[in-house]
Amino acid sequence: MLIPGGAEGAAMVAGALWAQRWLRGTDTMRGQVRTLFLGVLLLWPAFGLWGLLGSRPELAALAVVTALAVVGWLYAGYRRQRFPAWSWIFEGAGVCLVAAASEYGPTIGLCFVWVSFRALYGGLREKILGTAVVCGIMAAGALMFDVRPGVAIPLFFTALISLAVSHVLAMGSSARDRSADREGTLASAGAGLVASTTRAEAMDVTLGAALSMDRAASAALIMTVTGPSLHVIAAAGDVGPEAYGWVTELTRLPEEARAALRPGGCAVVCDQTAAEVAEVLRLPPPAMIVLAPMAAHGDAFGLLVVALDRLPTDDLSAAVTTLADESALTLDQLLSRSRLSIVVEHSADALILASESGLIRFVNPAAEMMLACPSEELVGSNLWPLVHEGDVTALREVVSSFVRPTPVPCRIRGREHAEWTDVEALVEYVSEHDGSRSIVFTARDVSERHRLELELRHAQKLESVGRLAAGIAHEINTPIQFVGDNARFLETAFTDLDRLLAAYRELVSAAQANGDIETTLRDVDAVATEIDIEFVMEEVPTAISQTLEGISRVANIVRAMKAFGHPGTEEKSRADLNEAIKNTIVVANNEIKYIADVETDLGDLPLVHCHLGDINQVVLNLVVNAAHAIGAADRGRGTIRVSTRPEDGFAVIEVADSGTGVPAEIADKLFDPFFTTKEVGTGTGQGLALVRTLVADRHGGTIDFTSTVGVGTVFTVRLPVAGLEELPMNTELAEVSL
Repeated sequence: MLIPGGAEGAAMVAGALWAQRWLRGTDTMRGQVRTLFLGVLLLWPAFGLWGLLGSRPELAALAVVTALAVVGWLYAGYRRQRFPAWSWIFEGAGVCLVAAASEYGPTIGLCFVWVSFRALYGGLREKILGTAVVCGIMAAGALMFDVRPGVAIPLFFTALISLAVSHVLAMGSSARDRSADREGTLASAGAGLVASTTRAEAMDVTLGAALSMDRAASAALIMTVTGPSLHVIAAAGDVGPEAYGWVTELTRLPEEARAALRPGGCAVVCDQTAAEVAEVLRLPPPAMIVLAPMAAHGDAFGLLVVALDRLPTDDLSAAVTTLADESALTLDQLLSRSRLSIVVEHSADALILASESGLIRFVNPAAEMMLACPSEELVGSNLWPLVHEGDVTALREVVSSFVRPTPVPCRIRGREHAEWTDVEALVEYVSEHDGSRSIVFTARDVSERHRLELELRHAQKLESVGRLAAGIAHEINTPIQFVGDNARFLETAFTDLDRLLAAYRELVSAAQANGDIETTLRDVDAVATEIDIEFVMEEVPTAISQTLEGISRVANIVRAMKAFGHPGTEEKSRADLNEAIKNTIVVANNEIKYIADVETDLGDLPLVHCHLGDINQVVLNLVVNAAHAIGAADRGRGTIRVSTRPEDGFAVIEVADSGTGVPAEIADKLFDPFFTTKEVGTGTGQGLALVRTLVADRHGGTIDFTSTVGVGTVFTVRLPVAGLEELPMNTELAEVSL
């Protein structure tokens, strides 16, 4: 409302201040009615006292003073918002005096104005007293001032009607005011519940509102139902100290009170039943108890109990039920929020909430620990600089796609120059209540998992070597055996040659001494014949050659084993794939040589940036699987062909076999962990699953296959020569031709 300026505006302000100062209770309907009747009462002297003009001066003066005193007394009571019960008699005597002064003429109007105004105050007992006073006024007029019954009786009944109408008006306006007060209490409670941040605050608001529902409310309790027990978790008002935390059996409540535990139900008990409930709940004996269910998700989890020391004028069940419903909803939301907070605070995954532009609004403790940065420093900063620039694009592409987001491997850190942490990140956009969008960034530290995976891969590699150990031992044993035989032959030959050399020395000595040369020559010939010198001279070079060949074969096997079994590191390095394939074939030779011939066609490959140990494992698994497939075909000796070639920035490895082929019904399961076509106990189903992990996840490559049942299968591995971190990671299964 706009207030005009100048004198007019000042007058309006002054009038508003005056009204605010002198008027009372105008914020309620009953107060407004009282103010209206007071206005009539204050206007009465202006036209009601003219009836005293014909009276004796002294009587008229007394009547005027009395009339003004009565009006002043009534205004004073209006200001106090109450009157003593005895004032009916005092006021009635004054009204009777004023009426008598004009011989019950025009001033009798004061009686009706007075009765109408006074009937707006007090209870029924005071209204009965007022009726008696009106009877006395009319009786006094009839007996003392000769008022005719035909005049007195209509006046009497008019006064009684005014009293009754005003009383009913007062009761109706009071009921409306009490209803408005309860609505205001519920509205205030709703605002308080919304503002509550803890369950204790919400329960305090609920109990305060419950006690404000009616002046008769003396105590309020909040109870939870846990199995067969009732537990008092909050109390206010006239309750003993033993009520707090009191636990009792649900069955001790009367059946009428237990009916309140149904969602939507409400029980109002009085008299003996109320006394029984009060005894169970350790409350003073009340006149009435209202029990309303507190329910969430269709189940009542507690009760709101309001005890009243006298019967209320209005039905409170609806208001108490509404309060219980609002409180239950808030308590459930706070409980859910508390549980969610516990989950977020104790989650091992880093959780970051950011605006759509990336401005961080919240981080959980796991994020602080993972980023090695306190929340005070993170909140308000931008999310995307925390992510490795080579991974941001992949994350945003996942978010912008229309498919369900999936975890993406990436690297994060909290500060510049800090070490990057390997994580699997999930980024989702969520809509806020105001229509804006926020980013939920979830990251799981996979550094330890990567370490364990590295150890597992090394263990699986050693397991593969262990499975091949018998064959490798046989491969080494064969050359070692003929190396040993040749060594023993060379030992014997050396002894024989030493004997022959000794004979020649004797011959030389005899010649020098002019001794018996003929006899010495015969001895030399005898030794040469005995040791078969021609055989020795012919076989020794062969034995030496075979020994060197055997040693070379053993050295080759050992060198291949060393290259194959090298644990490697987490850092990729450039490696010769062709050399790695040759070493792997040597290691697997005993597993293959009785089943198939191995053909190689190794193209001119550049050095490939890779984990060499992983590639050794991939080739070994594919070659051994090929040998097993040929053995299962039971068609005699087969062929395994291993070839390599460069192709569009990739190094391609193909392993083809002439085995059984892959049936179409199992083609999509071939790379699943624990899936195997071998007999129980002969295969774990981890070989090809590991191959896919090493190729796709570790190197950003692809593996697929083509197969014809009864003809064979070709596995094709494609490894990027360089720039693996920038290539998409995926694994594709090829079509199976029958």
